[in-house]
Amino acid sequence: MFLISSLLICQENDDSKSSTILLSINHTAQMPFGDLSDRFGLNSNVGLTLTYQTATNFIINLESGLLFGSDVKENDIFNAINGDDGDILSTSGEIPTIRLFERGGYFDVSFGKYIKLNNKKHESGIVMTLGAGYLYHKIFIETIVTALPQLNNELLKGYDRLSGGILTKQFIGYYFFSSTSTIRFFLGLEAMQGFTKDLRGYNYTTQTYVTNNRIDQLVGIKCGFIIPIKKRRTGKYYYY
Repeated sequence: MFLISSLLICQENDDSKSSTILLSINHTAQMPFGDLSDRFGLNSNVGLTLTYQTATNFIINLESGLLFGSDVKENDIFNAINGDDGDILSTSGEIPTIRLFERGGYFDVSFGKYIKLNNKKHESGIVMTLGAGYLYHKIFIETIVTALPQLNNELLKGYDRLSGGILTKQFIGYYFFSSTSTIRFFLGLEAMQGFTKDLRGYNYTTQTYVTNNRIDQLVGIKCGFIIPIKKRRTGKYYYY
């Protein structure tokens, strides 16, 4: 969920500063906790972050990302339609190959502070942010076979466990900006908490209505590359 901030080292004769706009491309390796750990295993998170950093090093982030993984623990979702031998059959009598994946996404707004470290060779610092937004996730069902009337586009919704709700997020990380090259990156620890519920309302596996609230948590190591987009200048600057 992740956030991005970047600061190019610059200075004017009167030590004035400027605001910065940045774009980052991020990846997070995440481990689920809470209710989410009963459904999925480890997952990846790929996102984009647009950051505005003020002259006083406060930052505002707009971030959006996609979740994906292949470790689905709820592998009994078709028990209600399995045949006597435990297989689903197509209209032509074939046994299909059915694969399950984790899919999801989020968007959020976060606020934080960049704390510059004293280093004459390059620009670096610590960033801490807090954010809130929206999180959703589901089981993506892929069938490799001829038509399966039991799992048409409409009926799949009863098995995909689509869930969504409010997201809160925290991040602390280290940012590095080289003064001699275009290398700009960050590395840190991120935590997400999703206060979600089932968006389908009815579970075809158990043939019951679902009304329980969920607490879906993700903790991961986040890294990314930073691209400066715009820097507002008010005078003559020297870069080093």
